[in-house]
Amino acid sequence: MKSARRVSAVTFNGLACAGVLAACAVSGAAHAGNLEQVPVDPVVVVAAPTWQGFYVGGTAGYAFGADDRVGHKNPAGVLVTRRAGDLDGEGFNYGVQLGWRGERALSRGSFVYGIELGYNGGDVDDSFVNGGYTGSVDLNHVLGLRAKTGLTNQSGNTMVYGILGYVHGDFDYAVNGTAGGDTINLNTAYDTDGYSIGLGVEHLLSDSWSVKAEWEYYNFGSKTLFDAGGSSTVATPTYSNVQLGLNFRF
Repeated sequence: MKSARRVSAVTFNGLACAGVLAACAVSGAAHAGNLEQVPVDPVVVVAAPTWQGFYVGGTAGYAFGADDRVGHKNPAGVLVTRRAGDLDGEGFNYGVQLGWRGERALSRGSFVYGIELGYNGGDVDDSFVNGGYTGSVDLNHVLGLRAKTGLTNQSGNTMVYGILGYVHGDFDYAVNGTAGGDTINLNTAYDTDGYSIGLGVEHLLSDSWSVKAEWEYYNFGSKTLFDAGGSSTVATPTYSNVQLGLNFRF
């Protein structure tokens, strides 16, 4: 009987130990499963900046480097003097613009293209007194329609671009003097067409705001102007303009 009791006790103790080990194994497996299921923070994808859409803006600039040599012809078209003086207009100016841009992604950065309508006015003028001649020019305003295309850097927040445009200028122009037996007495307002070319760089400050710096060369061709008696001069206004600007994309 004592032997049977010992066998039963040993058997009970063995079963108890096996149960404890099994419980520990199950608990360990549960804890291991919990370690494997630690939550992972979601990956946040930052959207690349974009230039696409409509925008409005304003500029402030300075015109310089003009070159207009003033001559004088009599009513018969004979050149009286080749250089009565020079009208090299310069001065501060301001502008406003409305534009649209599209964008194509590249392997690095993007290609940006668009069109812009702008108005420039201000105080771009010059005058001369030379011998028996006086003259003056005053640029009232310029309307321009420009194509602008460029490339951004890899991050997409800075763009370098080129400018090609049609411009229409409005001028006040005067030449007065006597030489070679003829007097020119010209004081007129005229408008003329021309072109512009230039370069610029623009940087995004936010999703909507950007700042820019531009250089632009204006050429208004040549236009013959006559006074009341038929004496004439040829106006050939050209100049460069550097400007800073601020744009808002909407």
